[in-house]
Amino acid sequence: MSDTTQIERQLYILSLLSESKNGCTIDDIMSYLNRLGIEVSQKTVSRDLDALSMVNFPVYEEERNKKTYYIAKKFGLENVSFTLNELISIYFIKEILNSYSALEIGENASQLIDRLISHLPQINRDYINSLNELVKVNPAEVLREKRIDPGMLNQIRDAIAFRKRLLITYNSFNKEEQTERCIDPYFLEINEGCYHLVCYCNLRKNKRVFRVSRIISLKVLDETFEKQKDFYEEYQRSKFDKLSGEKQINLRLRFSGMAAKFVQEYEAEKADRITPLENNAILFEKQTTMTPEILKWVLGYGASVQVIEPEELREQVRKEAEGILRNCCFESSHELSVMHDRIRIIQSL
Repeated sequence: MSDTTQIERQLYILSLLSESKNGCTIDDIMSYLNRLGIEVSQKTVSRDLDALSMVNFPVYEEERNKKTYYIAKKFGLENVSFTLNELISIYFIKEILNSYSALEIGENASQLIDRLISHLPQINRDYINSLNELVKVNPAEVLREKRIDPGMLNQIRDAIAFRKRLLITYNSFNKEEQTERCIDPYFLEINEGCYHLVCYCNLRKNKRVFRVSRIISLKVLDETFEKQKDFYEEYQRSKFDKLSGEKQINLRLRFSGMAAKFVQEYEAEKADRITPLENNAILFEKQTTMTPEILKWVLGYGASVQVIEPEELREQVRKEAEGILRNCCFESSHELSVMHDRIRIIQSL
């Protein structure tokens, strides 16, 4: 592809050379890149090899049978020393990665750290092992990812790299129905231990995120797409937490009491803006999309949160409150009468 950047192309060349035991000729490199959809000339490949050598990548030449072979030396760590703080950081990384062992990228990262530790002096290895008695790492909640076909992940990565459109069959979380969508894949995002595909959905004409484990099937199309500038940043601003929906809303919530203090302390990053109000209350505002998780999040704060906007969310909260009251068990007619009075109050809000 003509729009592949020089850096991307050179990384593919390095990857090929590092995996080849006997090295590759320029023709071999051209053939490999062409199979990936990257059309290059011998002159371009030669310039890339020179550029890699100039920035100290370990690429060298070897003449065999009147041909020039290019070989990449493998990287290694020799005579590298670490401070105590750096050893603590290695232990921290190792503990964090345990939560991502279900992902192949997490498993590979863990093996990489183990290899690094195995090459350290014994006294350093003993110190890292002793840290388990001194420091406990409790990573943020990470879900156990479902088993994902590695072939599907590779297809997605290639489609992202070469800006190829995908045709996917997806099992929707919100509606529990299967839909076929043509999407422009932008990024693979690891969110709470699970793979999500951030993309532009040509069916909905908007940014979307799909959990990869809910993709039933996919096909890489021959069609290419142009990436929108600042796509990921805009996607991050528009979603509330994990999920993104179709309807844009202006979310305005009033928190009071300890809930206001808790939101400011632990969940301020969810807001576009938090404004202090009287009596230690706060106004929480965010431009986002309507998803089921917003209702669940709001209900978790009970009477300490008031929905100002949107009206649709106010109505959902009312219905949930009525349902909770109806599901309560009442032992007397008086309690039942109080329940009906509360429902009337809720309906009048």
